[in-house]
Amino acid sequence: MTLDRRVDYDAIADRYDRRYQENDYSGIERALVAFVGNAPLRVLEVGCGTGHWLASLAARGHAVDGADASSAMLAKARAAPADARLVHARAERLPWRSGCFDRVFCVNAFHHFEGKSAFLAEAQRVLRPGGGILVVGLDPHTGLDRWWIYDAFPPVLAIDRRRYPPAAEIRCDMLAAGFARAKTSLAQHIPWQGTARAARAEGRLDKSWTSQLSVLSDDEFAAGALRIEREIEAAAQRGEESMLYADLRLYATAGWVD
Repeated sequence: MTLDRRVDYDAIADRYDRRYQENDYSGIERALVAFVGNAPLRVLEVGCGTGHWLASLAARGHAVDGADASSAMLAKARAAPADARLVHARAERLPWRSGCFDRVFCVNAFHHFEGKSAFLAEAQRVLRPGGGILVVGLDPHTGLDRWWIYDAFPPVLAIDRRRYPPAAEIRCDMLAAGFARAKTSLAQHIPWQGTARAARAEGRLDKSWTSQLSVLSDDEFAAGALRIEREIEAAAQRGEESMLYADLRLYATAGWVD
């Protein structure tokens, strides 16, 4: 049976923002600010979630709009301080007229879009001449990343390689959608290490911690969780701590309309 690998963000909306408190995303913020620039612009985030990045851009004087397919995530975004215009919509069918935005972006959302090429075509349509699109996310095809989730939950890497297209493919698809040029750069390097016990206490071993765990079946998740628990016990018997490691890279791919 084929598993539904979609994430129910309505179910995890209340816990979603903890990632911004417990992880360093300063590189993404720098990439986003550089992409948008200093002059006040009209900006659209697709897959805006709880509105974290919209609030950051609104504080810099930009007019911000957001779209998300999760009603619960949008409810959290509406409670945020940003004066954002928010719409319940799918990425493949944006409910805005053509040529009304200066920038379109999505952060850690592109891999969730069912019709990625359709979204890129829609983004090109709603952008004005001189506008640009920015897609930020993992590229698990490089072979550079190390992640305890990939180690403890073996199905995840294969799932991620199906969900996340390579950066080179995103650039090609941008050009096919009508963007004049496209370029990829490293936005954020995320090295991390910690004890498995501490990770468990922090909730990092919860199925809702990240979409990589949320997309697993209950049996797949239980098998990985048990593997970590056994490693904790084995290390304790040796008088040691079981350690978890991550070394991840988030890439920013930008395309431009002439």
